[in-house]
Amino acid sequence: MNSIQLLAAAFVLGLVGLTSGQLVSPGICQNFPVHVNFDVPRYLGLWYEIRRYEQVFQRGGECVTAEYSLNDDGSVRVFNSMLVPPGQVRQSDVGRAVVAFPDESPLEAKLNVTFDATATDISANYWVLGTDYDSYAVVWGCFGVGTTLRAESAWILSRTPTLTPQAEAEVQRYVDLYLSEDDLRPTVQNLDFCCTIDPEVTAYPQCPTQ
Repeated sequence: MNSIQLLAAAFVLGLVGLTSGQLVSPGICQNFPVHVNFDVPRYLGLWYEIRRYEQVFQRGGECVTAEYSLNDDGSVRVFNSMLVPPGQVRQSDVGRAVVAFPDESPLEAKLNVTFDATATDISANYWVLGTDYDSYAVVWGCFGVGTTLRAESAWILSRTPTLTPQAEAEVQRYVDLYLSEDDLRPTVQNLDFCCTIDPEVTAYPQCPTQ
């Protein structure tokens, strides 16, 4: 395995595992096309959540971020963080991620993420449908519920707290093709609302002292 494949095998956007997807509907999971020639190093770093399908583990969460960096063993450290108003203390979770099929060529952005060290990876559960690496990412996942239902998850991500008009237009193209507009709830990313009381948090400004 070459160095790019090794990095790829370790990376994920992974806000969370999709076993708690909340958009349940009749039918089987579709095989949507994903981003190919996935450039793992360009995808690492900080992302802000712009919209999502609501999730049990994110219920009421605002000011959501995901940050990715390489672990010493070559896997990717996934650090997710959010506020649940009216609380001011950020809640966070740490996971580990790998690309599901690292030897595929071209490399597809089909990813596995786990937040339980004892868990085993399942079939690709986090798909990057589209990204330009510098401004936006559209992420989707699906798993079967019995034999007649499917549960889907989706996240719209941005490198900044708001999308540029150009990035928004690109995102909307994927939404129109693959996602349910009505089920995407916006995430508050207002910098005054999202201010932090933790001096180690750099994604948002510090809250003014009382």
